[in-house]
This record gives sequence, C-alpha cells and structure tokens, in this order.
Amino acid sequence: MTDSTAASVHGTPDDYGDTLYRVYFEVGEWEGIAGDAIIAFLVERANDHPAFDFDASLLHARPHGYEVDLPMQLIPEVVRALAERNVAVYQVVRLGGI
Repeated sequence: MTDSTAASVHGTPDDYGDTLYRVYFEVGEWEGIAGDAIIAFLVERANDHPAFDFDASLLHARPHGYEVDLPMQLIPEVVRALAERNVAVYQVVRLGGI
C-alpha cells in the first residue's frame, strides 16, 4: 500500500490500522447494562487480541452514554454487542484520533 493509499483509508470504514479514535456511544442505559456490555466485549476482545489493550478504567461514563478509545474496526462490533443485550444505541460519534 502506498502512502497516498494509506492516507486515503485513514479514518474510513476501510481503516484496518491500529490508530485509536475517541468514540462516544449514546445509549439507553438502565442499571449499567450498556456499560457492562461494552466492558465485557472489549475485555474479551483484548484477551483474544493482545495488540489491543483494554481495561474497564478506559471506559468513561458520560450523562447519556460512554466514551472509549477504539480502532475503527471495533466501532460496529461494540454496537453489535450492545444490540445483543437489547441496548438502544441512539448515536455513535467519532470524536477524533488519539
């Protein structure tokens, strides 16, 4: 991949790199189910993929959701993990690169 090709996929759904992005998940939270679902998924993912390091202290609660730093390809997987727990996802916002 050339430098211009790599730059053109950076920050897109085709970004399979290890760049982290701060991501906000606005969710319908009830009794911590959403936070628990995100933590459980990301801890499991970190155990399966040593290149991705995560612990629960890296998930930041916000008034209507959570912020966490993720590679692009994990963003839809977190949404899927939330859906599996019947958590409503109202929006996902990529706040910027880390």
